[in-house]
This record gives sequence, C-alpha cells and structure tokens, in this order.
Amino acid sequence: YTKFRLLFDKLYWYKSYQPDPTVAKIHEGIWQSIHHFKEHMNPLEELPLYDQQLLKESSLKKLAKLSMDLNAKQLDEEYLLEINYGLHSLFDEHKLPRLLFYHCEWLATFLSALESLAQDQRDKHYAKRFIELLIRYNFNYLGLRNRWHEQLEKKLATLSKSDQISSLLLLEKEITHYRPLPMNNYDIDQPNLKTMMNEYIGAELDYLEKISKLESEEKDTRQEISASSNGIHMTLTGEGITCLFHYSSKVGLFKDKHKSDAAVGVAQHIVTNRGNHITANQLTKFNKFEHILSLYLVEDKLKEMLHFIKKDIEDVELRK
Repeated sequence: YTKFRLLFDKLYWYKSYQPDPTVAKIHEGIWQSIHHFKEHMNPLEELPLYDQQLLKESSLKKLAKLSMDLNAKQLDEEYLLEINYGLHSLFDEHKLPRLLFYHCEWLATFLSALESLAQDQRDKHYAKRFIELLIRYNFNYLGLRNRWHEQLEKKLATLSKSDQISSLLLLEKEITHYRPLPMNNYDIDQPNLKTMMNEYIGAELDYLEKISKLESEEKDTRQEISASSNGIHMTLTGEGITCLFHYSSKVGLFKDKHKSDAAVGVAQHIVTNRGNHITANQLTKFNKFEHILSLYLVEDKLKEMLHFIKKDIEDVELRK
C-alpha cells in the first residue's frame, strides 16, 4: 500500500492535483483493494494526497450542513467552533495531528454521531449528550480541552470552596459514566479527552483539599494563639500549678467553701508554661506521690518568696 500511495502521490502531483480520469481510475482500483483488505491495513499509514483532499472536502461539507441543526440544539458555541477548527487543523499538513488512514473511519463515525445528535427530535439534555459524544469519539483536540478548562474555571470562580468541591465531584461522577470507544481518536498521540478532563478535575480537587487543610491549620493556630494569650501565664507546669493550688486552698487562700468551686475560677485564668489552659479537673487532682518532683520545685519557689517576704519585713522594721 505504501508503494501504491507514493506512486499515486507522484502521479497526482504530476497532474497538478487535478483528478482527471486516469487519476480517478487508479484511485478507484487502489481503494477497492484497500476496502477488501481493510482489516490488514496499518491504521497509522498516511493517506494519499488525493484521498486527503477528498476526505477534507466531504468532511467539511458535512460539518457545514450540520451547523445550523447543532446550533438549534443550543449546544456550546465555543465547542462547536473548536470542532470546526480541529477538523481544519487535521487537514492542514503543517499542523498536528497528521492525517492517517484510521482518520477515514473515525471522521465518518464522528460526523455520523454529530448528525444523529443534530437530527434527534426528542426532549433530551443535549448539552450533556454533546459532551458524552465528544468523549466517546475522543475529540481530544487541544483547543476544545482549553475551552473546557476556561469555562470550568469561570464557573468555579463564582463559587465558594465547598461548592467548588461539590461541583467538581459531581462533574467527576458524571464523566465516569462516559466511556471512550476503542480505536476512536482525533489525535492518537495525545491522552484521550476523558483522561484530560479527569486529570484536571483531580488536580483541582487536590489543590482545594490542600488549601482547605492549610486554612484549617491556620485557623487552629490562630485559635491556639488567641486562647493562650488570654490568662495569667505561669512558669510552672500543670502539675506544679496543681500543687500550688492545693496548698493555697489548704491554707484558706480562697473564699470558696469548696476546693472544686475555687478550681473553676482559677482554671479560667491560669496558663501553664507550655501555653495550655489548665482545667478545673486537673487542679483538684493533687497526688503528693505522683507530684513529688513538682512539689520540690514549688517548695523552692515558696522558699524564695518567703526569703523576699522576710527581707522586706526586716527592711521595714529597721526603719521604725
């Protein structure tokens, strides 16, 4: 086939790209053989120039005929334009993807699917069916993907983060039910359209999850700072404060009749050396055996206090 194609291309070029009877007859003979052995053809084989021209004319003509009916279905105008741009790009020898043998069948099935959609008179959600069609026949033209990205970004920009996540999850669920048909590709060298969409949705969900996590951590930090900034900050640990409270209560330093009542009032205002608010329950659970190390520390602090008290008393008495 490759030899026939190259020979035919030379002949077609020699005839100044005019399909005269000789060219047409040779072409007919080649395509009879191709049709007979179609299953043995290499789908990645390039098409003869004449076939490229025929395919271009027939495909663009059919798409033009469908345009009015497709627009009447109130389908996305930008997507319809990208289909037109995509087909023109396919037939442009200077652009990717290259026009290959498999495109003959792909174009026929893709355009037939568009025709069925355009002529469908039932009351259906045609916007969703249109997206499903593009995924099923894998119209993975980069221009279409870009328009889809842009439209989704505009929609998400108007929503709160929680609504963005809900919208993306719903879209992900919807796309999951759309299955690309095997051996159907606009561009065989690119990921299929469904994969492109899922990758984008997944990336957006990951980003929103990370942002939400960071915001939550920042909020928790602010709350911790706010909570720790309120109250009397002490250099004692929670156990040390419990010891000090126990003996203060024991010598009648608090007016409350019950130790537990005093603990509630004290706990509201005392912060440990680690910035944590102590609880009333902690203050009432004194255990001299478990808190012995803290008792030594509190004893030292009380001795220092007693030293300064005695010194101040002595100074006052000396001045009498």
